[in-house]
Amino acid sequence: MTLNLKSVAERQVVAIPDDLAQRTVYENLTVPLFFVYRQIVAAGGQAIEGRTFRNCVIEGPAVLLAAGGVRFDGCDLGDAQGDIRNLLLRPVGPRKVVGAIAVRDTTFEQCRFFGVGYTGGADFIDHLIQTLGSPTA
Repeated sequence: MTLNLKSVAERQVVAIPDDLAQRTVYENLTVPLFFVYRQIVAAGGQAIEGRTFRNCVIEGPAVLLAAGGVRFDGCDLGDAQGDIRNLLLRPVGPRKVVGAIAVRDTTFEQCRFFGVGYTGGADFIDHLIQTLGSPTA
């Protein structure tokens, strides 16, 4: 996993494809995470599951709930302003997170994220902090 700072000005406005729920591989797209989730739910799904995002720009605002099997390979997780913990939210309830977009068994390869926060179990959050390092001044 990598964390690079990128300017919001790099984002481009693009048309959102209508077939996001039918895809299992998303490549070279700019998509708001909520649009992917909304199309999957409209098609009867409950989570973004079993997908691969490759060289995509993933836009928020959104909170990605890593519900198991989520991998980030060579991704820019967003502007943490020097502290990865700024992008992370720890669940308070013991069993559920309401309002987050559940993602399961999904790989993000070489993707850039804008305006996305991350949550999940303690193991997921602790792994991100350990992998991406301590805060910088």
